[in-house]
Amino acid sequence: MVALFASYDLMLATLIIIAGSQGVYRFAPPLLLWVMIYAMVGLKIATNLRSLLSVVRDNLTIFAFPAIAFVSATWSLVPSHTAYSAVQLTVTYFAGIWIGWRYRPRDIALVIVLGLSPLIALSLVNWATGMFGEAFSYGGGLLGVFGNKNTLGRMSLMLAISVLGLIASRRSRLSRDVVLWSLFGLAGFALLLSKSATSMLFLLGTTGLFIALTIHRYRASFRLVLGTVGVTAVLSGIAIMAFSSFDPVAAVLDVFGKSSNLTGRTFLWEVAIQQINGQPWLGVGFDAYWDSEGFLALDRIQQIYGSGLISFHNFVLDIWVGMGVPGLVAIAITIGTIAVVYLRYFLVSKSVESALMIAVFTLAIGVAMFNPLLHGQHGNMIVILIAFAVSARIEMRRKIMPD
Repeated sequence: MVALFASYDLMLATLIIIAGSQGVYRFAPPLLLWVMIYAMVGLKIATNLRSLLSVVRDNLTIFAFPAIAFVSATWSLVPSHTAYSAVQLTVTYFAGIWIGWRYRPRDIALVIVLGLSPLIALSLVNWATGMFGEAFSYGGGLLGVFGNKNTLGRMSLMLAISVLGLIASRRSRLSRDVVLWSLFGLAGFALLLSKSATSMLFLLGTTGLFIALTIHRYRASFRLVLGTVGVTAVLSGIAIMAFSSFDPVAAVLDVFGKSSNLTGRTFLWEVAIQQINGQPWLGVGFDAYWDSEGFLALDRIQQIYGSGLISFHNFVLDIWVGMGVPGLVAIAITIGTIAVVYLRYFLVSKSVESALMIAVFTLAIGVAMFNPLLHGQHGNMIVILIAFAVSARIEMRRKIMPD
């Protein structure tokens, strides 16, 4: 029975990560999939109600954002849609709470790898064979089994960082290292094929951050080499920019083949700012802008980018348009709570897992400035952030000390 319950839990946690990546919608109806997840999460909550209520009380401020999402239905232009979306958002948060209560940080990283690696592998199969339908976006980036090349990029990035955390978290074993490094290479290759510039840049940045946060675990000679290379690179960059006309932003855009308008994002941001100027305080209701027929801007956007667009590709602007100032305050409380837990856990443990959590937090916030990722319902990124925060708080209560 213990093995059966453990298998059920692992299946549910992995399924949440998979469904939240939007990587199975070519294989299963999304509504049916989420109804099944809702039922399974509800069952786990009902059978562990007392323990989970205690965890919710300990992490109550994390629910600031879904609480204001519910409240925004009172002023939403589409109240029923806002309320329905807020319910979905709340269940998403509860899924993160449950995973964090059920698993330790290192195990959460493993769940992420178990959930994402098959999707990345299938994406490369689709690249090679086309057997799962459309493989490439109109811009040439690989879609894989996802609906958007940036989604493939984000999931490849998350897989790569999680694998890196697992590689550094335990003693070396040849068979284990071969598997993990193979997965890291798989994720890196898929990321390159996706042509997602944001994810590529954050892979470099978050890998560097992870190494810096775990540098105390490396040999002195390795630390010296890393420090020398880092200082040399910084000084060289400063010299190049000071004594030449080198424009780093233009150079990065040129390398990744991107235009100065960031593939149309600046146009979307202008539309969002115009809407904010008209309704800066309360917005139009959570998730209501893209469901309303009252905005002429929607017609312009859809004509240019197609009917699949449902975000301004910047989570701050999305929240401001939808929920105004209350929404911005709420997301700051939610994200701030998570960040404080991560920082406290790192200061207490100095562990690989705590460094991984900070790296994941950094990539989540950074990527969300350019892609829809952090604030919506059914997204696996907010599930992962909440799960790590809840698990870290429990670990600190257990007085887990550094490895």
